[in-house]
Amino acid sequence: MLKYQEIEHKYLVDAAYDLAAFAAVARQLKPAQSKSLKVTDTYYVVQAMPNHVVRHRIDKELQQLTIKSTGADIECRTEVNLNLDLRAGNQSAAIEAFLQPLNVLWAGSIEKNILVFYFDDCEVVHYSARSGDGKTVQCVEFEATKKASREEALSTIGHFEVLFGFHSERRSSHSLFELLFAESLPDNVRKFMNSRR
Repeated sequence: MLKYQEIEHKYLVDAAYDLAAFAAVARQLKPAQSKSLKVTDTYYVVQAMPNHVVRHRIDKELQQLTIKSTGADIECRTEVNLNLDLRAGNQSAAIEAFLQPLNVLWAGSIEKNILVFYFDDCEVVHYSARSGDGKTVQCVEFEATKKASREEALSTIGHFEVLFGFHSERRSSHSLFELLFAESLPDNVRKFMNSRR
């Protein structure tokens, strides 16, 4: 069911990437809305959920608990979001207690500065992300938000990639979780994740 699929292309960019030019292209395309946000994402590797990571996201506008599939390529993967009540405050303690019976093997957090442009059928995002141990990456992502079919979603992404000067053969097949944490995961967690692929 595509409702619970994330279909996106991610590109790694460097610190010299021209964010002003990126934003200028986006604004010329007349997005319905744009936002700048600071986001905290905490990821959990849970033994009871092989081939998935759990993410707790919180920013000034929303709080979510998400399950994302892991694998060889992130172009199309499972993503199920549960919205949590932001008025109740940060629910991280409750989430940790909720996940504990499922055997949490590892947890780690990321801080992200996001600039997102919302179009009718696509979200176009630039973000800078930093893990707790100081590793950083900068990315541009194109995520289809209308998904009648995978082919249609990829066509939409392709349209926006061209407008912003990106080419799909250069996209990254790795998730942000992998980019920031793959090298720092404890051996037992890495072995658990690799054994499930």
